[in-house]
Amino acid sequence: MMRYAWISLMMLLAIVAAGAQLDRQARRDAALAPLVPTPFRSFALERLTIATVRVAEPADAVRTARLLVERRPVPSEHLSLLAIAEARNGNTAGAAILVQRAAQRGWRDSIAQRAMLNIAFNAGDLTEATHRLAALWAMREDQELLVKTTDQLLKTPAGRAAMADALTTNGRWAKPFVSAGTELQAGNFAETIALSATKGARLNCGILQRIEAAYARKKLDREAALIAFARQNCVR
Repeated sequence: MMRYAWISLMMLLAIVAAGAQLDRQARRDAALAPLVPTPFRSFALERLTIATVRVAEPADAVRTARLLVERRPVPSEHLSLLAIAEARNGNTAGAAILVQRAAQRGWRDSIAQRAMLNIAFNAGDLTEATHRLAALWAMREDQELLVKTTDQLLKTPAGRAAMADALTTNGRWAKPFVSAGTELQAGNFAETIALSATKGARLNCGILQRIEAAYARKKLDREAALIAFARQNCVR
């Protein structure tokens, strides 16, 4: 009797180990996620949720996302996925609260940061919008979208002022942001950089010199002069 019980226990442990191992492999290979038995899904459930939250029936997407949050409540990205599902299901108020919680929990959550950026921008809170945009520049994700969104912010004097204020903090996001200067609308970007210098920002000399030279080659004399002004107080 004890022998059969021992064999059964060993078989059970082997099944649990195999399920857990397959779940871990699904973290690296999304194709394995559907093969993981439901009781063992953790990383696999995350992969399945990411794959289906935007395309599944709204009610199904909510159920899957809620289960993910129940099983793994800590990652902010999981709250963001639930927010997407809730929004698709018509619960916009609940989705907004979830996005705010996700953004507070993890600044590296690009989904939450983009959502909070849109909320702040649409509400006219340019300071908060700039903070969210800075977080996205620090992550350096989706450069094309970042450039487009930044250009939209820098269109107005208030937006340029908010960005100039943010640059004075000399956060690590500033370097990738300034490096993208040649991709942004030249006039607005150059005015922002010059304004930040008057407020005390000290930006990278090498990057500013490269941008100034690029503007000079394009005969953008005014913009090049603004960058040259900022270079007077740059750091190497």
